[in-house]
Amino acid sequence: MANDKKPKEEALLKQLEIQWNDHFQTRVQTWKALEITALIAVALVGIDWKINNQLVTIVVALLLAIVALFGIQITIRHRNRVEVTKFKIITSLEKKLGFVDIKLELPKNIHWWDVFLFWKSNTSLFILRMQFVILVFAIGYLVLRLFIR
Repeated sequence: MANDKKPKEEALLKQLEIQWNDHFQTRVQTWKALEITALIAVALVGIDWKINNQLVTIVVALLLAIVALFGIQITIRHRNRVEVTKFKIITSLEKKLGFVDIKLELPKNIHWWDVFLFWKSNTSLFILRMQFVILVFAIGYLVLRLFIR
């Protein structure tokens, strides 16, 4: 009777597929946030050159800084709340299915200050660093427009 309560292999495989798909979808969203931020950065430069209006440039630079901050927030949240959790579930399912018999290292949480810890490297940190670079660019561009001209 105890065997009746044990999940069937097909159910475990389906759950494993769902968890991997969730992970991939989350990563796509994180990359998409970076793409949007980068496009706004390109638009900022283009708008500044084409329109040459200080107020418009300042507004777009502020918008870019806000979007980059949101991108940083999304990247950290996706890594710390979604990816870490998904990999705990995935490794648990893989153990139940007999796919792995060794202890795998789970992804570690990231923090905003990890941007400066260059010995750390992973995809989430790369995206976080790019968002940070764009944020610095937006602030620099804003300062230039406010005080130079």
